[in-house]
Amino acid sequence: MNTKTLGRMLAASLIALYGTNAMADRASSPIEGQMVVQVIGEVKAVDASAHRVTVVNAQGVSTQLNVSPAMQDLDKLPLGTRIKSSALQPVTLTPVGHAQLQQAIPGDKRFVAQVTSVDAATGVVMLKDADNVPIEVRARDARQASTLASGATVRVDTLNNRPTPSQKKQ
Repeated sequence: MNTKTLGRMLAASLIALYGTNAMADRASSPIEGQMVVQVIGEVKAVDASAHRVTVVNAQGVSTQLNVSPAMQDLDKLPLGTRIKSSALQPVTLTPVGHAQLQQAIPGDKRFVAQVTSVDAATGVVMLKDADNVPIEVRARDARQASTLASGATVRVDTLNNRPTPSQKKQ
């Protein structure tokens, strides 16, 4: 084998190696989105001027929900009223390879889940935790979400403790 051929093979190997690493870096970069969470509990406090309601769940975890300014008479909402609300919690999803699944416990900042499906058109990623609880994440960028494969394991990191409500009082 001559030096020219050996040089080409080395260059091709380096390009293939660099390209593979670049693709792996892109695939493992965090995917930003919003996780749909259910907030179920009793009203503990109402701040009508700030349009905010504090709800305490059965485990004693408090969640502050911002209520739409269109909701009238918020100040008349009695303490102790049972509330069921959907909220969007900002999260990032990071592929982690093969890690043990964990429970998604309300209030926890991090857990590991498995991808069950990805809608590449809308960016909706469906996950399941260690208890097979379904979790919906709406990715900010559908193209990034489409890099996840069904069966992949991801770390879910919550970005703050203030969900953005899309509320229903029940």
